Amino acid sequence: MKKKRFMLGILAALAIATCPSCDDKETWPQVDGKEPVIALESSEIGSRVGRTFNIKGKVSDADGISSIKLECLPLYLDKTIDIISIYGEPLKEYDLDYKVTSDLTEAGDIFNIRITVTDVLGKTASEICKVDMNGDIDAPIFTIAPAEEMTVLLKDDAVLELSFSVTDDRALAKIEVAVPAIGFNDEITTFENPRAYNYSRTLTFPTVNADYDLTVKATDMAGLTSERECVIHVNDTPDFAKMWLADVATAEELNSDVMGVPMLIDHVGQFCYEARYYNEKAGTEIFFIPQRTDFRPICYGLDPNDNTRITGEVDNAKPFVLDQAKMYYHITFNILTKTYTIETYSPSSAVVPYPHKFGAKEMDLWENGSELADFWFGYTTEGPKNISRFTQDPDNPCRFWMEDKLSLKAGRHSGFIIHNYHSDGWWNYCTWRADNEQDPERAGYYGKAWNPAWKQPMADDLWFKPPVPADGNYRLYFDAHLGHIKIVPVK
Repeated sequence: MKKKRFMLGILAALAIATCPSCDDKETWPQVDGKEPVIALESSEIGSRVGRTFNIKGKVSDADGISSIKLECLPLYLDKTIDIISIYGEPLKEYDLDYKVTSDLTEAGDIFNIRITVTDVLGKTASEICKVDMNGDIDAPIFTIAPAEEMTVLLKDDAVLELSFSVTDDRALAKIEVAVPAIGFNDEITTFENPRAYNYSRTLTFPTVNADYDLTVKATDMAGLTSERECVIHVNDTPDFAKMWLADVATAEELNSDVMGVPMLIDHVGQFCYEARYYNEKAGTEIFFIPQRTDFRPICYGLDPNDNTRITGEVDNAKPFVLDQAKMYYHITFNILTKTYTIETYSPSSAVVPYPHKFGAKEMDLWENGSELADFWFGYTTEGPKNISRFTQDPDNPCRFWMEDKLSLKAGRHSGFIIHNYHSDGWWNYCTWRADNEQDPERAGYYGKAWNPAWKQPMADDLWFKPPVPADGNYRLYFDAHLGHIKIVPVK
């Protein structure tokens, strides 16, 4: 019995010696002896199966925060944030921002996450955060978006046919459209189909050269919003800073890509534009548009009364029909004189920047002549050791694509580049970068090795981070001669 009591005494002493709250009381002085305070940003969070959500809030305690524990057994969540171990001392305040990813297979459930804060005196406080796996977490989407800049041609009148489409995965609550300078304010609150709405209104402007601000805002029933701010130019002789080549038939297709549709062309002089385009099959129809997201209000094509001239009248313009397959087209046009030229050239005469034949054993692996390796490049989000190899078009050595589909989530792409493969790195040997990270339209060559025939300037070190319009599968196409990347939805 004495031995048992002795052993129990040792265990009790050890328990006291290792008790965090006992140590904390001796190490950290008491200030007010009160329980911690938890102020969550939201005690109810919407999420979906397989999606990530964040538990955010501010935790405070005058005596000092020792630990924060997050628990939810059905979500397999059991996380303790040991403040003293991480920071070397207790904190009076802590900004909680903990990311949780659900891998559950069933939706529609509500889960309670318990957040428990312990201070250095052993006092605790708890809050419950409810997570609805069938919650509304996605803002409305403009499937056909109003362009950031639109031009109204000033003639006898100045009329804009404003149209756009917006969808929501649950229910739209309100759409607001405003052009304050002309006193236009429109609000839609009743929807025949609460998940989709096609907006169409005629706006009339004063017949003088001027610019007008347009704001479009869509709100869903959860209060999530999407907003577009646009500028409308009323002008009798516009010289558009940008022009795009559209080889698709609908406004939906102009808006469903991740990047590359429509295709940006060059503004080479006042009212003058130049386009280069690879025509894969005969009969391709193209137009030129000065607003990226729609064929309206202006669309350049052939004049129906004189096909040697062009017109910008959207309801009258006829498409350019490209009748030579597997050829590059070079098109120039002047929107003031309404004139244009077209010529073709073969892929075999098209210059590319990459330094070796794709797939050939021509790359000096260590740059010392000791070993040659296969040269190829492709898509990467990490670096030269992890490359998704491109497939080269057998009819056009300048053109490539990814066989594997890209499975992307709506939002901003985390970032990618095109780069050659190398087993040991070799960063920037042969690579392409973006003209603009957040809104990329062109791929510029950035590699330290290049074809001497390539005369274009080197690109800046910018990754491609385009906006993804919707969850889904996409395919990437790349033209090294044009510096053009196209990422479009596929089934």
